[in-house]
Amino acid sequence: MSLQKARTAAFFSSAGAADFLNAQPNAIYFDIVGGSLTLRESVPIGDYVTAVQNFIPDAAALTNGAVAFSDRAGGNLSRPTYPDGLQGSANGPFSKPDGSWSIFSTGLQLDAVINGIFHHVLYVATKGTVVIDDATDSCTGIDFDLAKLEFSAPGPTNQMANGSQIFPGSVPIYSGSTLIGGIGVSGDGIDQDDMISFLGVHNAGVRLAGAINNAPAAIRADNLAPQGDRLRFVQCPQAPFLDSDIDNVCEGK
Repeated sequence: MSLQKARTAAFFSSAGAADFLNAQPNAIYFDIVGGSLTLRESVPIGDYVTAVQNFIPDAAALTNGAVAFSDRAGGNLSRPTYPDGLQGSANGPFSKPDGSWSIFSTGLQLDAVINGIFHHVLYVATKGTVVIDDATDSCTGIDFDLAKLEFSAPGPTNQMANGSQIFPGSVPIYSGSTLIGGIGVSGDGIDQDDMISFLGVHNAGVRLAGAINNAPAAIRADNLAPQGDRLRFVQCPQAPFLDSDIDNVCEGK
């Protein structure tokens, strides 16, 4: 999970996120009717790009690397209500709308990998006689021809090879203003994960004389206020350290 968190933060902060999502094959959902598979829904992954750009709103969102997205920010945009938990609010742009969201139908997080899941399930269910090859270790970029029960081999998907993560606990890593990677933490709780990833990059930057750093404050996602409600970048515990009265440990970093 920590790897998936790191990859997600780096991916959504990159200049190529929109192009990657727009190039993905549609997510295919089907029903079984009379022993045959019948198309229920075909979801264009690129629709999520448009949804984000309209929601923020910013027509260049996910295209120019101008915004640094943590998993906390991406998770805010992936919730079935925005702001989270406020009944009657619109869904976040990475989520399904009210009435179709469930823990089994979350939005982009599932749609990006569902073809790969079905690939493996159908291979096992047919014992390799109908779907003759099993899924690879890459979850995204898999196309599914329902009529032929054929799956394409995925193209290069290293940016999002094991899908995306909506739990907080990661930040992108920069060198100056250049995105160079991401860090993910999965441990005791998501606020602690936020703090360890964020302070880890900050403290490493201090030790390395500024060679790396957190995203410059001016481009962090918490500068955005879609629908009038500010996104979060990280949410650190108020007073996290035992035997210490130090608080607000992430403030100003």
